[in-house]
Amino acid sequence: MSATGRTSGHTRGAVTRSDSAAVEDVRRYYEENTERFERFGQGRGTGAIHRSVRAASGDRDQNNFRTLERMILRRLRRVGSGDGKVHVLDLGCGVGASMIYLAEHAPIVATGVTLSELQAKLARERIAERGLSERVQCLEGSYLELPESVRVAQLAFSIEAFIHGPDPAAFFEAAARYVAPGGLLLIFDDFLSERAAGKLAPRDARVLSEVREGWLANSLVTVKQASELASQAGFALETNDDLTPRLELGRPRDHAIALVVAVGRYLPLRGYRFRSLLGGSALQAGLRRGLLEFRCLGWRRTML
Repeated sequence: MSATGRTSGHTRGAVTRSDSAAVEDVRRYYEENTERFERFGQGRGTGAIHRSVRAASGDRDQNNFRTLERMILRRLRRVGSGDGKVHVLDLGCGVGASMIYLAEHAPIVATGVTLSELQAKLARERIAERGLSERVQCLEGSYLELPESVRVAQLAFSIEAFIHGPDPAAFFEAAARYVAPGGLLLIFDDFLSERAAGKLAPRDARVLSEVREGWLANSLVTVKQASELASQAGFALETNDDLTPRLELGRPRDHAIALVVAVGRYLPLRGYRFRSLLGGSALQAGLRRGLLEFRCLGWRRTML
């Protein structure tokens, strides 16, 4: 089913491309940008492509690029498996840094999946370098179509990858196949605020349009919409934390990028590198203007 068929009733500016075209767009985006993200991004040297989130005041580890992984570790205590080996699934694993961190801090088995051949290669190299190849693996492919050989997970998570999916309903339907009954599904990502789901001023409408175009935000929905789709797939919402106040917004670098984007709008620049700048700048604007919220949402897979 096309993305239009899933999202037209849920989001403003519904996706009109086919699922396969949207997936290919995301794949090419990360093929072209991953090395630049690693070399020049805020998390360079850590393997973290996701954003920095300020550590909570009580955290012993104050590394802001591992705040989300520490949140996952705390939730690992709430899940288990019959054989004692907890399987963790990373839906959109990038270069594998999150899986590696988790595996170095907990006795888990982890599987990650990324659309990007380059990211999969870099992830496998990192996993081997850390001596984790027996417990951690990275697959190249879509998180909507994992091979049947992948065992069900007691905990699955997605960090800034849910939003790229071509169809939010399909994401939850796939997750229901991957997460064991009683298991957890965690999403750390940007969601539309309820205000943004209403009538928008022209400037706000442009911001969200640029987020969708530049950030490849095919599944930009409200928390309410996501929860309705998750419920239909057999998940019950347990966690809804707004992490927006803990983001680093409005850095000098962000203002410089905004100036580049302002000039670039009048030039024929629509390659994946410019789109990453366009989308990132619009994302910052959307968060500051209250159109978007960066949230941690957690669902429990209902028992069958």
